[in-house]
Amino acid sequence: MNRRTLLLSLVAGVVVAAAALFIAARPDGLLHVSVLDTGSSPAVLIHTGDGSSVLVDGGSSPTVLLAALGRVLPPATTHLDMVVVTGGEEAAVNGLAGLPGHYTVGTVVTSGGLNAGGNDVVAALGNAGANVLEADGGAWTFGGATWRCLGFIALATARQMCALTVDDPTGRLLVLGDAGTADQENLCAVYGSALGVDLVVTPPGGAISPVVLATARPLELAVPIASGVPAVPAPQGYPVDRTSIDGDLEYTGGPNGLQESP
Repeated sequence: MNRRTLLLSLVAGVVVAAAALFIAARPDGLLHVSVLDTGSSPAVLIHTGDGSSVLVDGGSSPTVLLAALGRVLPPATTHLDMVVVTGGEEAAVNGLAGLPGHYTVGTVVTSGGLNAGGNDVVAALGNAGANVLEADGGAWTFGGATWRCLGFIALATARQMCALTVDDPTGRLLVLGDAGTADQENLCAVYGSALGVDLVVTPPGGAISPVVLATARPLELAVPIASGVPAVPAPQGYPVDRTSIDGDLEYTGGPNGLQESP
C-alpha cells in the first residue's frame, strides 16, 4: 500500500468513526437512564427524548463522577442541560464539585434547605454560569418529560429532601435519593399514585419499603451500592440490578416503559 492509499484509508476511517459517533449521539425520542457506578449515593444520568442531558445528584467523589460521566456520555461532551440535587448530604453532592472546568451546566434545581456543604457546591455551579432554582414541590416540563421534586423532611436528619419523578411518553422513573424506608412510607401517604413508575432507583444498598413497591408497582429496581452500606436482600418478584455487580446500569424507554437496555 503506497502512502497516498494509506492516507486515504486513514481519512476514510476517521470519517466513518465520526459519522458513527454522530448517529449514536442523535436523539431517538426515547427516555434513557444511566445509574452510574460511583460507589456512593446515587448519581443518575438521564437523556430525554429530545437529547437533553440531566444529572441527578453526583455521589461523593468528583474524580469518580467525572470518570463515570466519561464512560457513558458521547465523546467531547462538555455540557449538561440540567442538574437536580435531591438533598444536601455530602455523599450525594460532593461529586458535583468536579463539574466546573469540565462541564458547563444550564440549570441547577434543588430541593431547598441544603446544608452548608450542599449550598457551597450549588453556589460553585451558579458561579460557573448555571441558573439555580428551587423546585418548591412543583412540577416542571423539560426535554419533553414532566419532572417533579416530591419534597419531604428526612426523619434521620430533619433536613428537606426530595424524591424525583420523571414522566415521559416512553417511560417513568422514581429516584428515591437517600430516603429511608420510613421516609418512603411518608412519601406514599402524601403523594400516592404520583409514585407509579416503571423503574425505581433505590437508596444506596437497596432498602425499599414494601409500601413503595405496592404503590409504585415498578417493573425493575436499580440499586446503587455504596462503600460501607450493606446491600439488603432483593424483594421477591422484582428484577434487581446492582452497580456492584453490573457496573453502570442502563435503561431505555419504549412502548412497555423503561426497561434494561439490551
